[in-house]
Amino acid sequence: MRLALAACLIVARLSPALGAECPAGPREPVEVASVDHRLDIRLADGRLIYFPALEPPRASSAQPDRVATIAAETQAFLHGKTLFLEKLGVVDRWGRMPALLFLPDQDESVDEILVGAGLAMRGAGAAPCDRGVRLAEAAARAAGAGLWSDPAFAVLVADRTQDFVGRDGALTLVEGRVASVGRTSARLYLNFGGFGGFYATIAKRHMQAFERAGFSEAALRRSELRLRGVVELTRGPHMELFHPEQIEFMDEPRDANPSGQKF
Repeated sequence: MRLALAACLIVARLSPALGAECPAGPREPVEVASVDHRLDIRLADGRLIYFPALEPPRASSAQPDRVATIAAETQAFLHGKTLFLEKLGVVDRWGRMPALLFLPDQDESVDEILVGAGLAMRGAGAAPCDRGVRLAEAAARAAGAGLWSDPAFAVLVADRTQDFVGRDGALTLVEGRVASVGRTSARLYLNFGGFGGFYATIAKRHMQAFERAGFSEAALRRSELRLRGVVELTRGPHMELFHPEQIEFMDEPRDANPSGQKF
């Protein structure tokens, strides 16, 4: 795993900055004291930071010790180095500050390096300055690096419902074409198959966020999508969508809402 981090660091130094679209803010030198199982980092000055674009690691049958191993190797990778901290927001209710960390003379942030090595995946939540993480994950996934070689993290095909067994409660990528769109007074339904097949829902209270991002019912209908979210198996395999960054269009580039239609 140390070799994976080192190799990814070498590639990062030879590549253009992935996250360059995010203007750099003030940075301060810091040192790492410890890394926990969520990849939250305790700094030597006592502050606790987290990477908002990352999903905490999880174990699998193929690698039951993955969580502890990744935490230990990340700590070893960062130990003894002077890093540079860029704050992304205010401290949350758990006392954690969202931030980026950078190695000296390095444009890629530490979270990009971890994701690029296949040691972590991008979370389902909206996160600032995450373009580099998105690109790093896409490259790692295409190469089958790290966790992407583990069947427990394989991208699922929406119409193969038998493959959803064992994914209940797990962050998962699901790909497929929307077969139909339905709605109730409370939710919009994206159906990827017939009765008992995979579907995704958008609650009415979240629809405005999708509209602001340019999504419409017409744009989603019959589109091939990649969804990112937590799979639930009660009432058939499904996923709740809370914000537009959980949806990627896999079709050719298109205007998500060419006519300004609403849900």
